[in-house]
Amino acid sequence: MEEARSDSAVLLPADVDGWHLSKKEQAYDRETLYEYIDGGAELYLSYQFKSVITRTYSRQGQPDIVLDLFDMGTSEDAFGVFSHSRETVDSTFGQGSQYTEGLLLFWKNNYYVSVLASPETAQSKKAVFELAKRIDESIPHEGPLPGIVALLPKQDLAEESIRYFRHYVWLNSHYYIADENILHIDKDTQAVLAKYGKKGKRHILLLVQYANIENAKLGFKDFAKHYLPELTEDAVVRIEDGTWIGCQLNKRLLIVVFNAPTRDEALKLMDAVSRGD
Repeated sequence: MEEARSDSAVLLPADVDGWHLSKKEQAYDRETLYEYIDGGAELYLSYQFKSVITRTYSRQGQPDIVLDLFDMGTSEDAFGVFSHSRETVDSTFGQGSQYTEGLLLFWKNNYYVSVLASPETAQSKKAVFELAKRIDESIPHEGPLPGIVALLPKQDLAEESIRYFRHYVWLNSHYYIADENILHIDKDTQAVLAKYGKKGKRHILLLVQYANIENAKLGFKDFAKHYLPELTEDAVVRIEDGTWIGCQLNKRLLIVVFNAPTRDEALKLMDAVSRGD
């Protein structure tokens, strides 16, 4: 049995493999999200989150399955939320998915989907996958990735490490820069962080694309002033732990490399961005 929603292109099943809706469907928007996700709403609100629909499915003798369907407003923002905790590269569902014992996450177009059944059983895992499959199939189109992601050089890229965000606090959660927003990342700014090289010895590339050249110059200036005062005419600096940091501004795009093992590696990665490799 399938149940259509008038406010969504997505068809949400009323039952799956013996699990049936056991609670009234709930919906939350930007004003009420804290009522549902106390302490975790900031992640979604920092993107273009519009609403979330949540459903609970029950089956006797089995764990409940909780479905959350987030409308993130754009496919770029749906990818951003998904990328925040991605650890593997998997395309089983949607445009990217991840499964860890009892929890399946995926994104497609402007939707970010969470399906949770805990503790996991063989039956609940099968139902979780079936539920995800139905929702995936009911979303008719895929959406574009953030344009800035295409600027990441492909060679030696650890794809699962890509993180896309529009708020500086998420940069700090993956690589600490400063308590203050010295890079001037805001809702009109796109940023992506990714790791390169062999596991255990990876260096980090940060790209920040500003709305205009003036903001880009300000971000570059304050980053150099507060984080890398050694930066002068040379675009690459060796720091106390022996690694190298590279930083350069290419029009509206700020390019920063952290933890490079050599000066040449830092320069090579920055040059690859500028060349569009």
